[in-house]
Order: sequence, then C-alpha cells, then structure tokens
Amino acid sequence: MNTRIGKLILHRAYLDLKAEASQNYMGIAWWVLEPLMYMVAFYAIFEIFLQRGGPGFVGFLLCGLVFWRWFDAPVKRAGNSILGNGTLINQIYLPKLVFPLTEIAGGSLRFGIVLVLFLVFAAFYSDGPTLAWLALPALLLTQLLVIVGIGCLLSVLIPQYPDIRKFVENALLLMFYMSGIFFDTSRLGEEIQRWLNLNPMAVLIREYRNILLYGEWPNWESLAGVFVSGLILSLLGLYLLRRLDKKLAHYVN
Repeated sequence: MNTRIGKLILHRAYLDLKAEASQNYMGIAWWVLEPLMYMVAFYAIFEIFLQRGGPGFVGFLLCGLVFWRWFDAPVKRAGNSILGNGTLINQIYLPKLVFPLTEIAGGSLRFGIVLVLFLVFAAFYSDGPTLAWLALPALLLTQLLVIVGIGCLLSVLIPQYPDIRKFVENALLLMFYMSGIFFDTSRLGEEIQRWLNLNPMAVLIREYRNILLYGEWPNWESLAGVFVSGLILSLLGLYLLRRLDKKLAHYVN
C-alpha cells in the first residue's frame, strides 16, 4: 500500500468522523458515552442483578469490554464497507481496500479516546503503571492485525455472498461469549483453555488484564501465535482486495 492510498484512508476516516460528530449534539463526547453506557449495562446485569461479580470484578469486566468493542465494531463496519459504499463505487474508481481500511482507521481513532480514559482508570484501579505496561503496544499492534485481517476478508466475502452476514453476526456473538469477558479463562481446565485460545480475543483480553490490572508480563508465546495469525490474515485479506479489485465492483451494481 503506497503513501498516497494511506493518506487517502486517513483523510476519509477523518472526514467520516467529523461528519458523524456533527450529526450529534454531543459530538465527540458520544464516542465516550456510548461505550460507557454499554459497559454500565453489562456491569448492572452481572454485578447488581445476577450478583456474579466479586472483588475486582469492575476492572476485570471493563478491561474485557473495552478491548472487545475495538474488535467488534470495526470488523462489522469493515465487512459491510464495500456493499455500503455501492453508490460511490459506481460513480468513481477507488481501490476497494480503501473502504474497509477507512472503517478500521475510524474505529481505531474512536477507540483511542476510550483507551486513554481506561488507562487512567486502570492506573488508579491497580497499583499504577508498572514496567509490564511497556508490553501494551505489542498487544495493540497484534489486535490491530487481527482486526485488519478479519475485516478485510469479510469485506471481500460479503459482497459476493451477502447471506453470510447472518453467519458473521452469530459467529461474532459466539466469540464474544467465548472471549472470557465475564469469566477468567485461566481457571478452566487445560483442554477447555486450548479450545478457547482458538479465539484470538480470548488470548488478547487475558493478556491485557495481566498487563494493566495485575502488572504481569504477557505470555509471549501465546501472543506470538496470535500475532502471526493476524499477520497472515491481514496479508491474505489485502492480497484478495487487490486481486479482486475490479471484480468486487460488479457485485454492488
């Protein structure tokens, strides 16, 4: 991907975010309030009504939800980005990879604001920033690769097979409940853990908690496996977007 396309993606992401903010009275503040309301709802369900929490449950839950939201929203929007921009695609030529990457860039910029607030919370909630926090960029890069890989692959598949959107929605829902957001995967049996670790978000959320809440270094071996998987998916997704660039335009006519 050359510099010109990279600048185009960032510019489109900026314009989309600017337009989105101008449509709401609360503007950018809504990007914080929306995930906050989402997290409060789950906290109320599990801690207050079901009473399934316990000491440290607030930080445990919020850490899972914050990083899941960064995965879930951009992947869905990237997957539907080419179909959703059919009118523009029929009017002017743009490389098709621009559309999913714009959605991922926009979602990541929104997440950046939430991440800063969560890091402040984590610093007060735990013993403050520790040396283990230096591993955070490695986790963020790994998750970004996973998002780009899955988002780009879905953006190729959905225009050709629109019916798979229902499958994707249910698959993401299954991943959500199997990510360990509401439970500690490390307390389960080894066999169950091996199955859960097939879900990259289960590994990432566990390592985010180790770093930010418990001040522990991540399991580099597990993280490396997710990193390599994300890199392969990203390269495959970008390759297919380039290879099928002209063909994908026919599916949105």
